[in-house]
Amino acid sequence: MEVADNDDQHAPLLLPPPTSVSTSQVDEEHSHQSSSPSSSALSYRVNISISNVAPTEITDDVWSCLVVLLTFWFFASMIMILGFYGSVNLLLGPNSSRLVKTNTLFVQSIKVQQLDKPKPGPMLYEFHKSPPLDVEITWTETHNSIVPIDFQKEWVYFLNEGSMVDIFYTIKSPSSSPLSLVIAQGRKSLAEWIDDPSSPNSTLSWNIICGTGKIQQNIFKSSNYYIAVGNLNSKDVEVELKFVMKAFIYNTSQAYYKCSLSHNLCSSKLYLFGPSVAVLTSPGPKEGSLDDDWHVKVSYGPRWITYLIGSEVEIKPER
Repeated sequence: MEVADNDDQHAPLLLPPPTSVSTSQVDEEHSHQSSSPSSSALSYRVNISISNVAPTEITDDVWSCLVVLLTFWFFASMIMILGFYGSVNLLLGPNSSRLVKTNTLFVQSIKVQQLDKPKPGPMLYEFHKSPPLDVEITWTETHNSIVPIDFQKEWVYFLNEGSMVDIFYTIKSPSSSPLSLVIAQGRKSLAEWIDDPSSPNSTLSWNIICGTGKIQQNIFKSSNYYIAVGNLNSKDVEVELKFVMKAFIYNTSQAYYKCSLSHNLCSSKLYLFGPSVAVLTSPGPKEGSLDDDWHVKVSYGPRWITYLIGSEVEIKPER
């Protein structure tokens, strides 16, 4: 027993000194401590703290995205409604036959009315599909005009592709002073020619006329065309013009709806997803009449449900 007691007293001296513990062992002990229940509780509390902050930040981001999307959709809708499908004023010359196409997904109705005092003549037709452009008509107009100094006279016609214009002219002034005669596509082209009458680049046809002659022009695109003469001389010039118009107009025999604009307002409701095409027409010129033009306004009623559904589709992916 005494020997055993001596061995127990000397046993602690055989333990390795603390300095002999390796770094790896310390790391292992540290890792074991990290996996202890108390450490897990600490980690869980940290996660709770983070989760309390994150929803606020996410909510702010979502609202920012919603505001941006709503603003974008609002302006896109306004551009569509007021721009591409905004109301427009049209000038109809004699024998006009103008196609008006719409997208029924965005447009619910079409309204057409005459401006100023209504005159009989213009008609609105509705079709389920585009009517054929296969009716050919020919008419002749004669105009005797005195063109003042630094001024111009103009006549407007809506001509569809395939039409043709023949212009016969005679300068009646004793001195046979030359005039500038142009055929301009659209009002902008005419305005550019008025600003610079000596430039031929802004018009479809540009000619200096003197004496007697003929000008012929084929029409390759449906649009408004202006026939105009300008006087750059130092005195007034009298001219006689004869227009021979060979035009193609739309066949309106299969229209499911027609309305006379002499009633001041024509309105047509369009069915969703149903193709719909409108044609605006005007009668031919009356002999001796100096007022063969009609000013009309075309308005489009927006299909609001499309814009509301569209805004929901834009928002939902961000939620």
